[in-house]
Amino acid sequence: MEKRATTRYLINTSVVCRYLNSAQFGETVGGIMKNCCANGLYAELAACFKTGGVLVVRATGASWGYSREEGFHSLAIAEVKWSRPITVAGETCYATGLKYVMI
Repeated sequence: MEKRATTRYLINTSVVCRYLNSAQFGETVGGIMKNCCANGLYAELAACFKTGGVLVVRATGASWGYSREEGFHSLAIAEVKWSRPITVAGETCYATGLKYVMI
């Protein structure tokens, strides 16, 4: 059963993420935003972030015509809701669900 209250839009664009406030403040992790909605996004990231962590997420790829109302943000603050390892094209990455906390 789908828990999402808003429409999800498929996108395939690059992002970089980092913790908002931590000792690793300057360390960024790359990945691909796979979908977005008004409340958050799903990305496949090169590293795992802890559930509950607050990240700065910056899109470095194209918006593919999506607007803020559809969930595309070139720069956002988001909370990690979940993260788990997956294998994509033989490489391990981290499937990550993020919820926007400040827009």
